[in-house]
Amino acid sequence: ARVGIPEKGEPQADCIRRFRQQHSVPILNALKVWLDDMAPKVLPDSKLDDAVSYTRNQWEYLTRYTGDGSMPIDNNLLERDIRVFVTGRKS
Repeated sequence: ARVGIPEKGEPQADCIRRFRQQHSVPILNALKVWLDDMAPKVLPDSKLDDAVSYTRNQWEYLTRYTGDGSMPIDNNLLERDIRVFVTGRKS
């Protein structure tokens, strides 16, 4: 089957999941190896330490979309929906 194109009778979500497994997972795995390698090497309390620690702590949530083709890769829709309430507040 061609990547990104559903096989006959295959649900779109399954096709997206297959695509993510083939393309996103290897990149994310390489990033995780790099993060785990860098964690003990970065200066404590530095911006890089904050970024590495945050990403490692959020790893489960960052990678969750790869196992579910119906899950959006970002939360832009939610952000757009709540912007109405946030911009309506007085400063």
